[in-house]
Amino acid sequence: MTEHARGHTHSAAPEAALREGGRRLTPQRAMIWEILRAEPDTHLSAEEVAARVHERMPQVNASTVYRNLDVLVEDGLVLRTDLGESRAFFELAHEHAHHHLVCESCGAVDHVHDDVFADVPARIHDSVGFRVGGREVTLHGICRQCADAARDPRANERDS
Repeated sequence: MTEHARGHTHSAAPEAALREGGRRLTPQRAMIWEILRAEPDTHLSAEEVAARVHERMPQVNASTVYRNLDVLVEDGLVLRTDLGESRAFFELAHEHAHHHLVCESCGAVDHVHDDVFADVPARIHDSVGFRVGGREVTLHGICRQCADAARDPRANERDS
């Protein structure tokens, strides 16, 4: 297991999980895993993953990366998160529940841990009788940096 800055852990390698699913660990799958593992708090599009794989393995084409992402998602090793506007991002499947905050201004994506929503399933059940199962919440709004820049337009000049 590897621990990252935000306190979540990831298995160091996908071999066992792939083998459980009757699959083998190909060099392409291993490279995709390493790329996602290297940036655990980054949400990468399939195109970004393909570009990073291509930098290291020029012989691998984008369609191979896309197929392998689908395999890793199917096997539960990678999460595909649809964040609206035809934006799908990939990340390693975390060992903790988390949710996404999407900035409508700059497009940044951040995580919020499950404890923020801890009482939400009970409140929903109490309100409408619906029992929430596995869940991922995506909230759209304005990130702190964009909100700060909107309050102080000179902030952009200082950051340049």
